[in-house]
Amino acid sequence: MKKLFCFVSIIVLIFVSFSFGQDIAVVYDASVEDGGGIVVQNPKQLADLIVEKLEEKKLTAEIVDSDALIEYMNANPKGIYVLAQGTTPGTIFKNQGKNDLVYSWLRDGGIGAMIGDFPFYYYWDKGERIEPAVGGQQSVFGFQVTQAVQAEVKPTVLGKQYIPSLKNWTTDRPLGLSVLRQNNFEFESYADDGTYADPIAFRTNDMEGWYINFHTSCCGPLYRHMIK
Repeated sequence: MKKLFCFVSIIVLIFVSFSFGQDIAVVYDASVEDGGGIVVQNPKQLADLIVEKLEEKKLTAEIVDSDALIEYMNANPKGIYVLAQGTTPGTIFKNQGKNDLVYSWLRDGGIGAMIGDFPFYYYWDKGERIEPAVGGQQSVFGFQVTQAVQAEVKPTVLGKQYIPSLKNWTTDRPLGLSVLRQNNFEFESYADDGTYADPIAFRTNDMEGWYINFHTSCCGPLYRHMIK
């Protein structure tokens, strides 16, 4: 099996104060998009590979579906979930701001991670993909942080340190660094061009936790970017 792009290093290394005694939830649900996902090719294979690589780092991880994700987040207020399908489950997000579980969970210290297209652009509810579009990020973070532009990004000092396999690459859904700076976000960029960044970890000034944007793409199978 081809080796997963080593984004696991971000989880392992940047959050040095985090206690890894809890499982990491890798989110894959066969009922979402009929087992598929926005942009991500073979999300079940990707989820299995994420678990495998996390366990190689001596971390405990398990695959959870949309309903089990609620249980995990309630039981692990400072846990980590990694979304492997590109569409956020409606069990934790319905574009309802403070009424969404993911909103309060991130502010209480939870860490969310996204692989796929534009974070919170879509959610899956009752067999249907719902599209709040840029309003989804405004609901969760207060601002639209992802930009629908193509950027040629290069590893930063932190990227080279934490993700040695990271190379120059083209992202279709980077975060705008000016938006983060203007709105007092804290962030760590792992690859950028001075204007746009991806991968990147960030949080609002009222979030105790973090959100991590990994290799996002809009217009083709993302899984090709995730393997070395």
